[in-house]
Amino acid sequence: MLMSRILCRVTPRQVMTSRLIASTLVRRDVKTPIQEWGWAYLQRQKALGRPISPHLTVYQPQLTWMVSGFHRVTGCAMAGCLLLGGIGFALLPFNFTQFVEYIRSWNIPPIITSAFKFVIAFPIIFHTLNGIRFIGFDLAKGVENTKQVHVSACLKHFCDNLETKLVNFIFYSPKFSA
Repeated sequence: MLMSRILCRVTPRQVMTSRLIASTLVRRDVKTPIQEWGWAYLQRQKALGRPISPHLTVYQPQLTWMVSGFHRVTGCAMAGCLLLGGIGFALLPFNFTQFVEYIRSWNIPPIITSAFKFVIAFPIIFHTLNGIRFIGFDLAKGVENTKQVHVSACLKHFCDNLETKLVNFIFYSPKFSA
């Protein structure tokens, strides 16, 4: 009696497992004609020693796409820091003020704290000013020729550095220094 109960319970599982295995073994990798042509094309290009996909080294570096890439990198870095910091301060048993006081208790030399503040402030200022510049580009302002684009980039980089240094200088007072 007990043995028949065990067999009744196990048999449906074994049947389902055997069906699953049989159905997965029957499947083949079937490609459409265009997929077969694409695969053959990639194999021919690989045999000729050509790169399969475009790589950054095949392009001449230009200011516009480098600034655009750095704009995206700073945006992702700030979003990641905000996400991790928000989750960290929500889950950990201390708040931001206690964290800052803990860092101040280390008595780090001012040159290191000012460099750290620059590293924090520069991406924020760069991303903000570059975002305003890109909005101008979307409105077709300042994109008549490449000289205007390069002048606006140089001016923006100068403003980035100047504003970051000003922010760092303003918050360098003993009240704000870490």
